[in-house]
Amino acid sequence: MSQYKFPQIYNFPPFFTKQPNEQTWQAQLNNWIQLILSYCKANKVWILNNKGEALSQGNIEDLEESITSLSINQDDGISKDGIFVNNKIQRRLEPQVINEIFQQMVKNNDAFYITKKDQSSVFINFYRPEDWASMILEWIESTGQNGTVLTMYEISQGDLSLNKEFHGIHPVILETALNVLVKRSRAQLLKDEDGKIAGVKIV
Repeated sequence: MSQYKFPQIYNFPPFFTKQPNEQTWQAQLNNWIQLILSYCKANKVWILNNKGEALSQGNIEDLEESITSLSINQDDGISKDGIFVNNKIQRRLEPQVINEIFQQMVKNNDAFYITKKDQSSVFINFYRPEDWASMILEWIESTGQNGTVLTMYEISQGDLSLNKEFHGIHPVILETALNVLVKRSRAQLLKDEDGKIAGVKIV
C-alpha cells in the first residue's frame, strides 16, 4: 500500500460541507475529484463505493472482481469508514454530495458506474481508457508481439508486463482500453461462445 499523502485541504472542515456559492462549490468539487483520482492512482483502487471504501484494489491476480478492505493510515486521521470521513477533524461528506461528485466524475470520464442501475460504486479512471490503450500498444510493439494473439491474463499478469503500470489491471478497465484499440483499428478481439474476451490481436 502506498503511503498516500493527503493534501492540506483534506483537514479543512469546510471541505466536507457543500459550499452554497456556485463558484466556490465548483472549485471544491474539482478538488474532491483530483483527490479521489490521485488517491486511487497511488493505491491502485479500481472500484470505489459511495462510502469511500475500495471494493477492488491492487493486483487483480485471478481476473475476477475482488473485494478488499481499504488499508487506512490512522495517523492521518482517516477513518476506516473510507476517504469521505475524516475523524481527525470529525467531518464527513453527506451522501448526496458524494453522489454529485460521482456524477461529475462520470460526466468527465474520470469514472463509470458499475451498472446503470447501481450508482453506489464506480470504476475509477485514474488513467483514461485512451491512456491505458496507449501503454498497452506501446508495450506490445516494443516486445515484438504484434500479430500475436494474447490472452487477458498475459497482458495483465504475464511476466513481460511485470514492471508496467497496467500489470494487475482490473479486467473491466482492461476491456475498456482494448475497445479503444478496436475503435482505432489497431486490435481485434476474439470472444468465446459466452461473449467473453478470449484473446486480443494487435494489428
